Amino acid sequence: MEKSIENIWKEGFLKNEALVAPQVNNLYTKKSQHLIDRFKRTFDLNIRCIMGASFALLVASYFVGALIAGLLLFLMMSYVAYTAHSELKALEKIDKGENSFSYLQTFKAWIENSIERYGRMYRVVYPGLILIFYFGLWFSNTLSSLRLKVSESSDDLIFGMHLYTTLFILAFALIMSIFSKAIHRKDVQLIYGGIIRKLDDALADMKDLSQEQ
Repeated sequence: MEKSIENIWKEGFLKNEALVAPQVNNLYTKKSQHLIDRFKRTFDLNIRCIMGASFALLVASYFVGALIAGLLLFLMMSYVAYTAHSELKALEKIDKGENSFSYLQTFKAWIENSIERYGRMYRVVYPGLILIFYFGLWFSNTLSSLRLKVSESSDDLIFGMHLYTTLFILAFALIMSIFSKAIHRKDVQLIYGGIIRKLDDALADMKDLSQEQ
């Protein structure tokens, strides 16, 4: 009796060596590669956007008289971009394995590990960006008249800064550090959510069919 279409489908994408349905096997291989290639393109674009934005801030900081703050922001974001580039290189080394299912499983695990590593890094990056921006802007040439006005009208000062505003910024930076992992995961969902959902759907389909064998 001839094999059913469902059995051919299972054997086609679950085993690279399967000869019963090379077209189906090739289809799932291409689908897997398409998902990862799409993720790589988005990831690479994100790196370019980070570097472009940090360079723009560096140039802007020069014109507002906050070059040191701009340089610190640029260096911090350059480190983020470098880390992202290293993550992308690690993604290139993923072993395609013997079938599309294991390939996508490895890719999914890489995403989760990457999110975890970035979450730890952003515990420092998020508050660092807030504090550098605040102190840099406050001591910039642009706000020199405001600094003078605050120093003349208020006794609640700390190192020339308004005390309660500074405490609010410090508290906000601390909150961002505490919730950095959750915030970063939301960012990932916003940028890569569509790709991740398709990845989960593909893995679920493959798992269901493999269990029916």
